[in-house]
Amino acid sequence: MAEARVGIKVADDQQAVTIEIGPTEGPSAPVALNLEQLTKLIKLLGQARSRMVVGTRKQPLDGQTVETVFNPPWYIQVAQIDGSLLAFDHPSYGPIAYAIPRGDVASIVEVLSAHLAFPEGSKGKPS
Repeated sequence: MAEARVGIKVADDQQAVTIEIGPTEGPSAPVALNLEQLTKLIKLLGQARSRMVVGTRKQPLDGQTVETVFNPPWYIQVAQIDGSLLAFDHPSYGPIAYAIPRGDVASIVEVLSAHLAFPEGSKGKPS
């Protein structure tokens, strides 16, 4: 597969982005997108990525550096599965929701309860 050059520029008024994708050598055609169009493109790219990783082994997250979002708007409810639904608004990807099975909910509650047992402001890490 040929190498590609990718560039994205947010307009000064923050109402649009210009995306430019082309070969490393040669011309490309910039495309302007508004917020709704950009959000749809991000969703479609996520769906494409999801199809690309089907059948690959999921890597554990423990010890990895992951993008962290501080204090996003969030929502939680009992899910239609035997578990919970956790949704939050990620500034890069928009609204994201997870259906968490009951057993994992119990593990999350255990870790969060241990965290709340530390004095406020403590840097301790529950195991």
